[in-house]
Amino acid sequence: MLSVALLMTVHHRKEKTLSFLSECFRQIDALSADGKYSFVFYLNDDGSTDGLYADVQERFPQVVIIRTDGDKYWCGGLRTVWEEAAKEDFDFYLWLDYDLELSENAFSVLLYNSAFLKDRAIVAGSVTDGNGKLIYGGRTRYGKLIEPDPVIPTPCSIMDGNLVLIPKSVFSVLGSVDDRYQQYLWDYDYGIRAVKSDVSRVIAPGILACCERHRALPVWRNPKYSVACRYKAVMSPKGLPFKQVFLYDMRNFGLLRAVARFIELNCKVLFPKRW
Repeated sequence: MLSVALLMTVHHRKEKTLSFLSECFRQIDALSADGKYSFVFYLNDDGSTDGLYADVQERFPQVVIIRTDGDKYWCGGLRTVWEEAAKEDFDFYLWLDYDLELSENAFSVLLYNSAFLKDRAIVAGSVTDGNGKLIYGGRTRYGKLIEPDPVIPTPCSIMDGNLVLIPKSVFSVLGSVDDRYQQYLWDYDYGIRAVKSDVSRVIAPGILACCERHRALPVWRNPKYSVACRYKAVMSPKGLPFKQVFLYDMRNFGLLRAVARFIELNCKVLFPKRW
């Protein structure tokens, strides 16, 4: 029997999370029926105050919940549950985003394509918005989304972390996500580390989920706010802190690109109307 750890971190959004868990367990039950796979769900509740912890305990007592204080964000929360799950030496680790509406066979497609590749590749799932536009999935090295093939896996360089299957063979090489990131770039960084370690990365066939698109202009690019507010926003965990962006660009493109990006980000904060 092959074991799968499902990894997710949440902060509030109780109703959305409970609905997502219901769909996850529907797919888990279907895949567990023939005894080929077993699943354990690990959830980081990062400082939720909307009753999420109690409701998950009541409705899904099989979920392993780790509570933190609200300072983990996406990368830290995922790392927290991944470190806990890794103690049990699972055959697969599945990154999940509670904002997703999964297709009926999302988990089986990921696992089937992993088996097709002898469980030695990262397998990313593609996600569209409500209008069918691709918004998350596998990307080129420069961040351009790659349309999935309807039938066969498609190579990619980096990937969004919303729906990604990591086999044990990959985890043994790359380990967990880098703890120097907080909310963004950690998933792209994991892909770059895979590239440098010659670990295969593919996009599973078809569209495996949809998700609402978040279109709000970030504060750090909004000319309605003062320069001080914009700098505070860009340096916050949910902005693009310069140190994290510099680390990613150095790892991906080298010093010159990292310096150029640093200058570009500052220009976008200082002169938002021009960008």
